[in-house]
Amino acid sequence: MFNSSLKKTIFDLNSTLESLKERINNLEDENNRIHAILNSMVEGVIAVDKDTRVLSLNPTAESIFNIAPNNALGRIFLEVFPNNDIAEVIAQVLKKGEFISKELALIWPVQKVFQVNASPIFESKVVNGCLLVIHDISEIRRLETMRRDFVANVSHELKTPLTSIKGFVETLLEGGMEDKENSINFLRIINNHADRLNTLINDLLDLSHIESKEMVLKKEEFLLADLVDEVLSGFESQARKKGVEIKSNLPEGLEILADKGKIEQVFNNLIHNAVNYNKENGFVNIYSEQLIDKIKITIEDSGSGIPVKDIPRIFERFYRVDKARSRELGGTGLGLSIVKHIIELHSGSVGVESTEGSGSRFWFIIPYKTLLTFYLPLKQI
Repeated sequence: MFNSSLKKTIFDLNSTLESLKERINNLEDENNRIHAILNSMVEGVIAVDKDTRVLSLNPTAESIFNIAPNNALGRIFLEVFPNNDIAEVIAQVLKKGEFISKELALIWPVQKVFQVNASPIFESKVVNGCLLVIHDISEIRRLETMRRDFVANVSHELKTPLTSIKGFVETLLEGGMEDKENSINFLRIINNHADRLNTLINDLLDLSHIESKEMVLKKEEFLLADLVDEVLSGFESQARKKGVEIKSNLPEGLEILADKGKIEQVFNNLIHNAVNYNKENGFVNIYSEQLIDKIKITIEDSGSGIPVKDIPRIFERFYRVDKARSRELGGTGLGLSIVKHIIELHSGSVGVESTEGSGSRFWFIIPYKTLLTFYLPLKQI
């Protein structure tokens, strides 16, 4: 009887042990699944207790706030993340026990825009902590701002010439055509504004096409110096009127594999600016520098230069340093943006070095095919 009872007890203990092992395994599996989910989330997740001590945080949260978990766990939230805005959201959740969603523009500890979703953690129907899910929406807000600015800029650029065209047409219709001298002058102005609209629309179409994922580069092998010679021939008259001396110092044997038409557009835009915004009797120099597997092309001018505050934005769409002069010279504010996108399509990069009053050096870097010779002939127009 005793042996039978003992065997049953041992059997029950073994069954209980097996059951406990199974439950522990299930809990470990569940814990691993939760960790896998948290670790793969693009949102930052932070859990705090009722005293706002950090219980856990996922790798994204560590990355967002640039903090290691061993420096955060067990510490008061504000000690780890010195931000009163988020701390206030946590305090409201712990006090009211309600979900809160809020967009916060933070300056410290990082300068970004976040969508913060905070949920209460209940234990026996009592709020015992708070779970924060932090989504970085800085890029979304930046793109929205760019879109708004783009629409506003396009509207302004279109409105100015259209208003002038409409005004002069109304003047002609109301009897201005009887004054032959003035009517011809009005028609010339209308024609200039129409040309400006046409240029603007073409630039917009070019930029849209370049930015689209559907565009395919038509790459071919060609000598860069020959292409630049062709481009420079189109600026002879313009340069001569301003007394601007243009020199090309590119190697004869510099052969690259690229979309010739697009690279020609890059040179056209950069040289056009270098001549237009140059001083009387100034100069434009075009030269190259060999890098490890790429070539750097620089277009240097003796113009008025670019203020330091404008340099970071110079390649933005419609951004102009001197808006009045740019429009007077027929600029659309899209040329440099087109240059940037074309070079980036070629896996390259662009930049500018400039000192106000001392000219500018616009450069771009692209991969090259072969460098056949290092002979640097001096070409001049």
